[in-house]
Amino acid sequence: MPPPAVSGQSSVDTQGKPGSDYMDVASEIVVRLADPVARASVLTAEALLAIGTVAYELDPALVTDPVTATFDRFDLAVSLDPRASAMAQFRRTGEPVPWEVSATWDTGQVPPPAADAVWAGDIVVRTAVLNDTIVDVAADQSTVDNKVAIDATIRMSPPGQDPIPVPVSLPVLVAFLAAGVAPSPQELLRATPAARLGAARYRVAAVPAGVPARRFDRLVCWVVPDTTFDDPGWPGAQSDSTPEQRRADRLRAARSWLASQGVAVITTPEPA
Repeated sequence: MPPPAVSGQSSVDTQGKPGSDYMDVASEIVVRLADPVARASVLTAEALLAIGTVAYELDPALVTDPVTATFDRFDLAVSLDPRASAMAQFRRTGEPVPWEVSATWDTGQVPPPAADAVWAGDIVVRTAVLNDTIVDVAADQSTVDNKVAIDATIRMSPPGQDPIPVPVSLPVLVAFLAAGVAPSPQELLRATPAARLGAARYRVAAVPAGVPARRFDRLVCWVVPDTTFDDPGWPGAQSDSTPEQRRADRLRAARSWLASQGVAVITTPEPA
């Protein structure tokens, strides 16, 4: 993995395509996220499910149909709040309750970048309902060596009679960090708190009744090229597996420990 770089222009440093005069990879990811039509090439059904399982107690094995999304807001180049605030307490001798004074002011400085984009909307999932019905039970009692044994046969309802999955909307608030070729995990981790702060001023929608419990009100999503996990520095892969399997295993391992930090990871094919 490369050492972290320093940049004052974006939330995560980017790397362009070697030998190319085109835009860098991270910028191309951001542009695709920004465009309502091209957005689906980044936020695929698999990517949306990866975000949903971080935000909610959602079992991906029960999701039956491709996951979709709605976009109430999709803001680009979200910065930290340029305002500063302070609060002080004063207490006069003999007065039990202190006086509180607070103030907020604009610093007049260009606010630092926080996230490449912030999305407020819903992830729409359809989950299977396990609703088989026991329609017949037969039991026989037999004696073997003075011990009683009971043989039971259970017949379930025929397949295809379960209710049709109903779409469920899960409100999400996601701050995106787009990374270029061979991104530094250390740099992404350092940029994550600022991205979360950038999303802090957005209102979090209430969770509807009857849906899975929400894990995180606001989460950060790393968007990286799929070649990122060809790097053996990422743990989780078996040396005797294929390159494709090693890449998938490293991604799965990264998602498992980053999810506890409120961070989702999605990958996208590296632009040609």
